[in-house]
Amino acid sequence: MSFIIAVHVVEGIVLASDRKVTFTNTSEQEGKTIIKVGIHTSNTTDKTFICPNGAGISTCGDATVLNKPIAGFIQNFIQSKIESSTSVDDIPQKLIDFFSEIAGSNLNTNFIVAGYTKSSEEKISEQKLYKVQLATKTIQHIDCNNQGAIWDGETTTLLRLFKNVAIKEDDGTYRDLPQEEVLWNYFTLQDAVDFARYSVLTTINTMKFKNVIETVGGNIDVLLIKPKETKWINKEHLK
Repeated sequence: MSFIIAVHVVEGIVLASDRKVTFTNTSEQEGKTIIKVGIHTSNTTDKTFICPNGAGISTCGDATVLNKPIAGFIQNFIQSKIESSTSVDDIPQKLIDFFSEIAGSNLNTNFIVAGYTKSSEEKISEQKLYKVQLATKTIQHIDCNNQGAIWDGETTTLLRLFKNVAIKEDDGTYRDLPQEEVLWNYFTLQDAVDFARYSVLTTINTMKFKNVIETVGGNIDVLLIKPKETKWINKEHLK
């Protein structure tokens, strides 16, 4: 499934993702559906990508297209569909069109798209952040007026950390624990990088000790997107 996150602050946007992929094989034998989970795993899968226009794309969910890793198809999409002049606002629909043509509605794959676009009137850079779901062909525009974060994939670990929690007492009543909110609006750019890395690493380390399939793991890729610069903070390269 993977875990991807985007943290947006006034100074820039940070995308982060793990590199683990777990493959599952489904077959029919004597009228029964046989599902083999984890027939192959890899910690070397790219899930965050840079576009020629400075935008970034992260992916989670189904990791194969036509029985091949989705990373290659995303690279092909970027090379063939995205130019330096392409608006980040156009990328979500282009993703849906590209993968619909290849695989129809059979992909349960999600994307986070992040970048900057110029305001024609004010000539300033505006943050743009989108969540894209291929299965439903839906695009969600994220309001970046307030600093914050969005994440997708294996979100259970992080949700448990940041949702309000109540403890059930012996008499059946519930006692709310103190609410400790994340002070997003005070985040600096370094805080955004640290939180993105922390979120992926915490998910990885938590899954190691729980009765779940470890679908998040490997090294962490962190991409920084600013109005005039897009660069890797952490990136696993071929050796």
